Amino acid sequence: MKTTDLKRAAPWTMPAALAVATLALALTATGCRPECVDAYDCRADNGQPPAGEQWVCRSEKCSTVPVDDAQPGTDAGTDAGTDAGTDAGTDAGTDAGTDPCTTATYDAKLGTLQIQAGFKVAEAPALPDDVGAVAASPGPTYTLYAVRGATGKDTALYSLGTWPDLQPSTTKLYDVVSEADRTGTPKVYSSGFLVNDGKRLFSGYTTGAAGAPGSIVAYDIGAPAESQYVSAPKNYTAAAFATGNTNALLVNGGGVGSASDGLGVYALETSSKSFTAAKVATLPASAGASGYTAVANNGIAVLGYAATPDFVNQAHAVSPSKLADALSSGTPVDLGAQPKFNVGSDFSGIAAFGNGVALNRGAFNSSFQFISTDVSRYSLLIGISDVAIGDRVPVLVYADQCTSVEMLSSLGEDLLVGLRDKNGRRLVRIQHQQAP
Repeated sequence: MKTTDLKRAAPWTMPAALAVATLALALTATGCRPECVDAYDCRADNGQPPAGEQWVCRSEKCSTVPVDDAQPGTDAGTDAGTDAGTDAGTDAGTDAGTDPCTTATYDAKLGTLQIQAGFKVAEAPALPDDVGAVAASPGPTYTLYAVRGATGKDTALYSLGTWPDLQPSTTKLYDVVSEADRTGTPKVYSSGFLVNDGKRLFSGYTTGAAGAPGSIVAYDIGAPAESQYVSAPKNYTAAAFATGNTNALLVNGGGVGSASDGLGVYALETSSKSFTAAKVATLPASAGASGYTAVANNGIAVLGYAATPDFVNQAHAVSPSKLADALSSGTPVDLGAQPKFNVGSDFSGIAAFGNGVALNRGAFNSSFQFISTDVSRYSLLIGISDVAIGDRVPVLVYADQCTSVEMLSSLGEDLLVGLRDKNGRRLVRIQHQQAP
């Protein structure tokens, strides 16, 4: 087994949710999978352990042990920020057993993260513990939707209410996973994305079968009876794209609908009831796995992949006109020939942030935990000859790992950052203060 095949577990069950999602992108065609690679896989597949017990993963098998008997590095119940902070933020001179996160100073909204010049913090409502992804409706009044569920099979779409006075509904709108896969497939893994194109909600999943078959649900907000599931093997990330009278869902994976031609970026055209599909971007030869997808508010798409041999995430910017040409001509864009981001590190999440994108930067440690350094914004501009990618501008900087970023999403021109620490989960709105 390659480390890049290790996980397809629900991202909100992991010590660093976005880190787990990053490893997920490396799912390849092999059907070989261990039962687990860490305790978080066990919890994702089997739910909470019995009282007084916790999951451990030993010899790629799940089992429970008394809490006091867990081996180092196998704790399944500690909050994300606490675990990562103990591993990455503890000075060499700290006494054994002392957790610096218990004595750290926490801001009510940002925890131990530090906001940078040019940005400001707005609302920060609490976020239910089982929310794995969020997406907002077009403004100016924002309805927030979520993917919720403790395991892959029970994930469903819910309304969280109107921002910022969220009142999460307990009534599901629609199951993310089809009935056939809920009842007949042993292993189901949520892809961890949610997209709102103004008319529909899209989310996806894959299964444990060889080739990682899966589907994307297209939930029609105004006409739920017209909702449908679309085949999408290896779907990992997605984003809404619009050009002229055409609306499409960009899917980074192994295919969608009738289009299937290996890893790449596909478009599911949703402008009419009869969806059509096409491959719109080919990945470079160095791509060993799928990657991240986002579309800035000015229509510029950011498409990614994980590059061999180390599977660090890469990202390129594609102008809306090139994607429109690919849709109309049927000739995919050569992603490797498009302007490339100079990230300077790995990253484990992306979201539109006005006319740009935000990335959660960092790197994996030896325990496959993603240790974040900052959330940074890159502006995107359609230049004379191609897309111009601006310099990296830090938005949030990690003083330690006591507060973790578990998701990135968008709210109009603003960025939504899902945080977790000892004070719980919340969704923080970050606004870009433009220079006068």
